Amino acid sequence: MTSCLDDAKELACRSQGLWFLTVPKSPAEALDLVSTRSFDFILFDIGLKGACVLDFLPETVTAAHAVPVFILTREYAFCFEHLAIKAGVCGYFHIPYFFSILNARIDRFFEATGSSYGQTSGDVEAVITDTILGKSESMASLRARILALRERTEPVLISGESGCGKDLVARMVHEHSPVASGPFVPFNVSCIPESLAESTLFGSARGSYTGSERETKGLFEEANGGSLFLDEIGELKPALQPKFLRILEEGVVSRLGSMRRRKVNFRLICATNRNLRESVASNLFRADLLYRIDILRLEVPPLRAHPEDIPVLAARCLRKYRKVLSCHALDKLGGFQWPGNVRQLFNCLTRAACSSNDGVIQSSHIEF
Repeated sequence: MTSCLDDAKELACRSQGLWFLTVPKSPAEALDLVSTRSFDFILFDIGLKGACVLDFLPETVTAAHAVPVFILTREYAFCFEHLAIKAGVCGYFHIPYFFSILNARIDRFFEATGSSYGQTSGDVEAVITDTILGKSESMASLRARILALRERTEPVLISGESGCGKDLVARMVHEHSPVASGPFVPFNVSCIPESLAESTLFGSARGSYTGSERETKGLFEEANGGSLFLDEIGELKPALQPKFLRILEEGVVSRLGSMRRRKVNFRLICATNRNLRESVASNLFRADLLYRIDILRLEVPPLRAHPEDIPVLAARCLRKYRKVLSCHALDKLGGFQWPGNVRQLFNCLTRAACSSNDGVIQSSHIEF
């Protein structure tokens, strides 16, 4: 079907031995193959014979069910490139071409299919790799640090900008720890209403305040035997900090309105997007509390520090929409600074997926 067969074979051979080339004998066979078999990507040559390219290309993209389709041809046509992208093609490569660049582009899409992260093994490292995505050095270092804490139960302080995935890291710390069989209790400290702060954290006895008709457990009791994850710990009200510190030191809690002391044993995980040492200097956070929670440290890098991981993150987000990114869209994402980090990236991709009417998201669909 393709006049670039030798070039395509060279591409397949150079791709780390991971790809196997299937060459249909006719356009009809090609449509049958992409409709009934699973492929990592499709190379399409506009110099094919036996079909009208302007009709056959959209049919191929539709039949491929969001599998990336790339134009690989010796016959470059500027006007056709625009039509190809409109039809849903992910990239347009003209022969002669630097195969190292072409191979890198295809490899990025191969990674973005999620195939590299499809392990079903129960191996802990594989699970963490499949959850904390990215092949960058910074993300590999973060995963290594999480693995290093597997046998520890000391408090963990996770730092990082808002939206970078601190909650996901906290869950991985819990699930691969000696208390993994216990509950994981997450709570954002900034969401505690001041009037209910004590009862939320410590629990309350019946009649301890207006409207309190029964005894309730606080977060410390809920997390007994497992992990308590307090996000945005820097927002903890100064008046509550001494009581919080006492519970950490003594391991007992008294519900609001009750004299009974209850033993609690949990693994504390905290997260913050603030510099807590600056908060200590400003008298907003107690130094002795900081020393108590800042024992084991994990730092989650901002997305702008590892933009090479955007293809894999984008693929994970777009998997449920069965859509992929074009080369131009991927380049556009890589050139942005992402002040909102991964959360902003996922919101942007969700918006783009809803704007795209076919299986390929183009750069015009990307709005920051």
